[in-house]
Amino acid sequence: MHKIDLKDKRILTALDEDGRDSLSGIASKVGLSKQVVDYRIRNLLEKGILKNFTLTVDLTKLGYSTFGVYLRLRNISEAREKEIISHLVSHPFTRWVVVCEGKWDLAFAMSAKNILDFNNRIEEIMAFIGNNLESYETNIIFSIQPFYIDLIGKKEQFAAKPIRNEFATEPADTKLDSLDIRIIQHLEQNARASLVEIASNLKTSPDVVRYRIRNLVARKIIVEFKARISFKTLGYNWYQLLIDMNRPPETQQKKFIEIIRSIPNITYMTRCMGKWDFELHIHSESNEAYRKILMKVRDEMAELIVSYDTLIIFEKYKSTTFPEGVVDELLKIAREAEKTQKNLKQAKG
Repeated sequence: MHKIDLKDKRILTALDEDGRDSLSGIASKVGLSKQVVDYRIRNLLEKGILKNFTLTVDLTKLGYSTFGVYLRLRNISEAREKEIISHLVSHPFTRWVVVCEGKWDLAFAMSAKNILDFNNRIEEIMAFIGNNLESYETNIIFSIQPFYIDLIGKKEQFAAKPIRNEFATEPADTKLDSLDIRIIQHLEQNARASLVEIASNLKTSPDVVRYRIRNLVARKIIVEFKARISFKTLGYNWYQLLIDMNRPPETQQKKFIEIIRSIPNITYMTRCMGKWDFELHIHSESNEAYRKILMKVRDEMAELIVSYDTLIIFEKYKSTTFPEGVVDELLKIAREAEKTQKNLKQAKG
């Protein structure tokens, strides 16, 4: 566990707001010089407090939805559990894989074009797990409401981040060409990469990269640039609160969301359909501190909450909003369109 001072907390807060902000921009927000900010960011990376810089992609615009899966295992050895985790991590359509404690042993999320597509992928995974599977639950993820981190104790000064849609209600209405896809891939690996670096790797010009990034943001395909912060390294435990609710009227739903927004330790909230209606992801320094948050949520919404479960998340093995399988499918479509366009130009010429 690492302790950090107020200056580092302010830098992390600024990076949480915009992971691609310039050193000068961060320096003006936190009241430090550009050189000091650069040094402190490098130091946070070396300590593992900052894991990397990435981005969030709205896959619903590209025709993909997100589905959550929770697994209870049985007769499982450590070696076999590692095999299952490795299988989930290497699966081209998984987005998020964690090991947890509570009612469920493993949880993951994956992208699919529709429920049938999702079912086909789940059947393959369940066949791999075989007799080691005791039970499982699935849900459809409608949206994710992320919140700004609150390392400096002033969460009220930040608005909630934009809600991310996770369920595609219509066929894809947006097309990407192969250069757009490669730029997104590069930024997912390092959202702070310079235009020159990206352009060099993709054999294009910095001006083209700048234009493409701005266009992807304007079209809301890129939703945000963010820093991945290791709360575990800072001494926080990670809890997931799964809530089953009576179907509340819209006013009560808004009240619930406002209560959630007032609790600093909640990093994001998922709205879904299945076994649970809401999932809250909470970082807390101890079980006692988590219990206080739980009691606040339960007491404020006692008339709506039917039941709830708590998971302790020990380790996150995968996290991406642009999984390899989606990339491959999009590239195939893009290259076919580019080939067709090239053939038409040649025919006209």
